[in-house]
Amino acid sequence: MTDGALPGAPKPQRARSFALAKRLWREQITQHKALLAWATLLATITAAAASGYGVVVQQASGLLENRDPSVLWLAPALILGAVIVRSVSLFLQNLATNRLALAIMRDLQIAMFDRLITADFQRLEREPVGAIISRFTNDITMLREGLIRAANNLTRDFLTVVGCLIVLFWLDWALTLVVLAVLLLAGHPITVIGKAIRKRSGDIQDQMGDVSSFLEEGFSGARMIKTFSLEDWSQTRARGRFQQRFELLLAMVAQRARIEPIMEVAAGVALAVIFGFAGWRALNGATELSDLLGFIVAFGVMSSPIRALASLSGVLQEGFAVLDRVFALLDEQPSLTEADDAKPLALTGGHVRVKDVSFQYEPGVDALSHITLDAKPGETIALVGPSGSGKTTLLNLIARLYDPREGSVEIDGQNIAQAQLASLRRQLALVSQEVTLFDDTIKNNIALGKLGASDDEIIAAAKAADAHDFILGLSGGYDTQAGPKGSNLSGGQRQRVAIARAILKDAPILLLDEATSALDAKSEARVQHALDELSRDRTTIVIAHRLATVRKADRIYVLKAGEIVESGDHDSLIQESGLYAQLSALQFADG
Repeated sequence: MTDGALPGAPKPQRARSFALAKRLWREQITQHKALLAWATLLATITAAAASGYGVVVQQASGLLENRDPSVLWLAPALILGAVIVRSVSLFLQNLATNRLALAIMRDLQIAMFDRLITADFQRLEREPVGAIISRFTNDITMLREGLIRAANNLTRDFLTVVGCLIVLFWLDWALTLVVLAVLLLAGHPITVIGKAIRKRSGDIQDQMGDVSSFLEEGFSGARMIKTFSLEDWSQTRARGRFQQRFELLLAMVAQRARIEPIMEVAAGVALAVIFGFAGWRALNGATELSDLLGFIVAFGVMSSPIRALASLSGVLQEGFAVLDRVFALLDEQPSLTEADDAKPLALTGGHVRVKDVSFQYEPGVDALSHITLDAKPGETIALVGPSGSGKTTLLNLIARLYDPREGSVEIDGQNIAQAQLASLRRQLALVSQEVTLFDDTIKNNIALGKLGASDDEIIAAAKAADAHDFILGLSGGYDTQAGPKGSNLSGGQRQRVAIARAILKDAPILLLDEATSALDAKSEARVQHALDELSRDRTTIVIAHRLATVRKADRIYVLKAGEIVESGDHDSLIQESGLYAQLSALQFADG
């Protein structure tokens, strides 16, 4: 069991924080041992130089009391020496600790991306894109700030406090004990505040994910918002979310703001005690003026790092709240996994069989119920039916994006659940209505079908997809940027680029998910021609709302409410006068 998983009943917060810190140390920080050692050495030098100020003042005051002329050069030399050493080490330490924190942030982002990009498709569908992005931006930024503060302050300030305490005990151990008693009284309220900050920080991270999701869906849906005149509605929703964020952050600021006054009061009381107690002892001859001056300077030097450590408590609690989320993500185990004895899929023709498959997104609600279908090598079969009948779900099962609750999917007699996932998906090419193009050149987008493909192979695929001519007509040709989500291209152009990518992959099994449904008649005709070329000599499973595109299919399966209610070719289904005939009559009547 990993330290970060922390299953079962909640642990006390201190134990939970310790477990998170231990795991961060083991899995991330110790991966940068040289940088960690260098930063620690610099922090030690910085702390030693700072804590030495009290000794320098005590010695200089003694020389002044004794009218020693060496004080004229020795005291300035010691003070300047300590200042120079501390300044240089402080600069170098800041660089080293920032580098360490940024390296840890980078490593965590890489680990999180690796975990998510290899996670179950269902897991990625479950969380909004905006919330996922927030994990990489807002969460990691807060963690980075906590790490930098911890790296810069925790070691250096802790060592400075330790060094100053040594000096204080050396100068006046009794007075030091009294001062410590006063400062320790401030510890309890700061601990309570830290717990409240941690809880509040978790709420802020969750709400930031909600805001990110809201922004992502709002701007990606700008077309619908404008055409429906929903700007006022969107603005109202935005105000509500931003107001909620304002209130959460204000509550966090209020919690943090309580720490500084507590430490201010504690330091003031401690200073008053120093003058009162030390003054009483000085009047009775129990302490020297030089010792008192050195004590006051050492205490003054110690006050700043104590305050920093106190405020660091709140920052660390925010960091632990983020670590909870990060490690929870890293500890997620996929529900869809390869079998221990999984073997590469041995393709002999591309015969796809779905055998008595049932599937549920939610317990007790069948999305598919006892589905059986057969696609022989080189055949084209079509899935038609009303929206929500389970067509896309069935396609996703064939690609093993989900596993069925009952039944199996076989390719050339092999259960795909027993095959290595990479070997399965090498045999599949998908073209869907929602084309995925990346903000890269058209050439590189096509090349994703076969990484490392030559220019000649890419051009040949584009020609086969009826995309070559329009690509050459663009200002940059094949080096034209597709833009975010392919925004520099029309819908038909994006589809033909996606088809070229599928052609380049040259997979024996082709999955078409309403690949032409969003196109106008002219674009659809060109894309359909490219799809016909792509489907030749391949096992093709196609989903289509426009029944005219599947008339030539070898077999048509009609789905309704997750069940196959009819199957056959176009002519036989028309003669049956069932659901397919009704859908066909409606479409051709509308046409």
